[in-house]
Amino acid sequence: MNTLFAIKGSIIAGFVVAALGLFSMGMLGVGLYYACYPLLAPLYGNLNDWSGDDVWPATIWAGMLWAIWFPVAGLVDLRWKRAGQSSVLRVLSWLAILWVGASLVWLYVASTSSYIRFPTSGGM
Repeated sequence: MNTLFAIKGSIIAGFVVAALGLFSMGMLGVGLYYACYPLLAPLYGNLNDWSGDDVWPATIWAGMLWAIWFPVAGLVDLRWKRAGQSSVLRVLSWLAILWVGASLVWLYVASTSSYIRFPTSGGM
């Protein structure tokens, strides 16, 4: 329980981000996709080229599911804080965890959305 109290800011941020993922009507998910574009573009192409019934719900889900990574980043930050690491390293690791989390969320959402039609390369 002490650990949960110590990362309460990250838990609250996670709830806020989950709400923003829903109330932004997918704009948070779109922003996350383009933040992770170097990793996702070779696999799924440009988000603007997608079509199908699941595109809009996928962007909403991605924004909401990203919230799970805030408590994870908070736990790592707490561990490093207790180990005496510098605040710069802790912030950089926090941002890296959130970026990796956004990438993994999009990989999951895009691979499980059966009604999204991704662009295909020409000639085949």
